Amino acid sequence: MNAVGPGQRAVPARAGAPPGFAVESAGRLRLLVREGAAEVGELLRGWANDSLPPARALPGGRGGAAAFPLRRDLAVVLRPYRRGGLVARLNRGHYLGLSPRPFRELRAAAALVSAGVPTPEPLGAAVLWDAPGLYRGAFATREIWGAANLWQFLRQAPPAERGPACAAAAATVQALFAAGALHPDPNLQNFLIRRAATGLEAWLIDLDGVRFTTVTARHRAAAFARICRSIRKLDPQSAVITLACVEAFRAVTTA
Repeated sequence: MNAVGPGQRAVPARAGAPPGFAVESAGRLRLLVREGAAEVGELLRGWANDSLPPARALPGGRGGAAAFPLRRDLAVVLRPYRRGGLVARLNRGHYLGLSPRPFRELRAAAALVSAGVPTPEPLGAAVLWDAPGLYRGAFATREIWGAANLWQFLRQAPPAERGPACAAAAATVQALFAAGALHPDPNLQNFLIRRAATGLEAWLIDLDGVRFTTVTARHRAAAFARICRSIRKLDPQSAVITLACVEAFRAVTTA
């Protein structure tokens, strides 16, 4: 996969390590790690051995995500793969298959970054095989300093800033569509937002299940509907989400 630049279709690697990543194997553990980021490999091995260093827990998602300061210029978000819904009552972290989801997510993330989609830089993924076809997994990205998930941000932001924050998030979805990709769950907690000197910046996170396809009007409408369901679930009394937020997200329905 070559760098293609903003607005171009993303083409993920079909198998193996994408450019810039190396494969590491030790017993039942298999890693894909960014070249030059040996600390990330050590962190993933710590996850596999249940010996992670102290970290800062991060809210949102299915829990378990945490930020690890590895050096002065590098903090890594490590997210273990966890089940959701009714399945989680019986099986919290095991998955079936021979094409592990953490590796598919890493390939997708690397392709999207190369295509100019705002998403945190992928640094590594781990798969620990507990039996043939049965594994646990984890995914590592570079932490975006000073960012919060969109729902957190909106709850703390003044009303005048909420619409622009949602517009920044909507722009990441538009960039995803321009790259020929679909996010399986664009809810408010799958965006990161932070303030910068040039305004508000946004990133799209949790790329497990991203699909690469020709994006249609139906796909765009479905993404907007999912965002609206997230708004109703998180803010049923409309105490936080403003009309400007909804209108900003409506932009994802237009090409």
